[in-house]
Amino acid sequence: MTVKLSEKAKLIIDQLRNDGYQAFAVGGAVRDSLMGRKADDFDITTSAKPEQTKNTFSSFPVIETGIKHGTVTVLIENTPFEITTFRSEFGFSDLRHPDSVSFVTDIKEDLARRDFTMNAIAFSPYDGIVDPFSGYSDIQNKIIRTVGDPHQRFTEDALRILRALRFSAVLGFRIEENTRKAIFSLAENLKFVSAERIYVELKKLICGINAQAIINEYLPVLKAILPINGDYSNVHKLPKDHSMRFYCLFGASYKEALSILRADNKVKSVCNIISAAKPLPTNENALKLYISALGRENAKTVITYRKAMYDEDKDGIAESILNSGTPLFLTDLQIDGNDLTALGIKGKEIGETLQRLLVSVIIGEVANDKNALIEHLKNNNT
Repeated sequence: MTVKLSEKAKLIIDQLRNDGYQAFAVGGAVRDSLMGRKADDFDITTSAKPEQTKNTFSSFPVIETGIKHGTVTVLIENTPFEITTFRSEFGFSDLRHPDSVSFVTDIKEDLARRDFTMNAIAFSPYDGIVDPFSGYSDIQNKIIRTVGDPHQRFTEDALRILRALRFSAVLGFRIEENTRKAIFSLAENLKFVSAERIYVELKKLICGINAQAIINEYLPVLKAILPINGDYSNVHKLPKDHSMRFYCLFGASYKEALSILRADNKVKSVCNIISAAKPLPTNENALKLYISALGRENAKTVITYRKAMYDEDKDGIAESILNSGTPLFLTDLQIDGNDLTALGIKGKEIGETLQRLLVSVIIGEVANDKNALIEHLKNNNT
């Protein structure tokens, strides 16, 4: 059992040790490395006080990101590393952040303040693994368990409730029973968590391998903060695209939900497109016109969504049309506005004429050839 540190993380630990301080890699990167996953975003915890850490790394850029709580960020060749002094935390009046912290000298005391056992493991090349809460055993058994009393952990920081669900969805781990009970009993505390933090966690949760099972089991928890009215029974069939999956989850309430989450415009746009889309036509020409009206990227989204959720386009005809190079969009036409201007067509009539020509090409009335299009135009304007 060992952790593969990045060279830069090892350099930080080495420098702190050379100055007489304890130093360990800790948190998610240690967990991921123990799981055999790629790990490169290492956080460092140390017995050095913030000012001592700044002195150790005086030759590097140092940012005082959270010096009040013991954290500074050191840039090693433009890679940021958070270095935090061993600490205990006290009072969580806002159910999110400690009211005060106290610096400590024992790594085990620092690990005791963390959320889940799998995240409360420290590693140093000199001291090896420090795992006072059997986090590695829980990783091996695929269990999510809080460090200590789950009610206390979730009352300290309500976001941990969503983090537990997210880890379970992404890693496929089960949530230990006492931790599970505390999640249900304290779900209302999620109302104290900022929309931005909920949004970050939910984007990851909804794309997890175990997302559907977690939504099924913890629906009352999610409904404590969000209107969930979609049919998400096939959410696992969708690509790992949180925009599509959000629409699947929220259904008719997606606008309200995205407003609560303060979702970005791209997500809102994708959901709007899916919401407005009608069933894919079965007639080939009608399908081509349908795709043309949506535009290439929107058509990809709609086809992917409706295929996964409603089993439409079983034979892949829509995808074949989209990928075949068949003229479907104005940019595909072998004639443009300059050609129409030369023919005496002006103003908004140019766009309208191009659109009519595109429809004629799509339904096979005329070949997509400049001369043929001009001839077709003349014949139909007389």
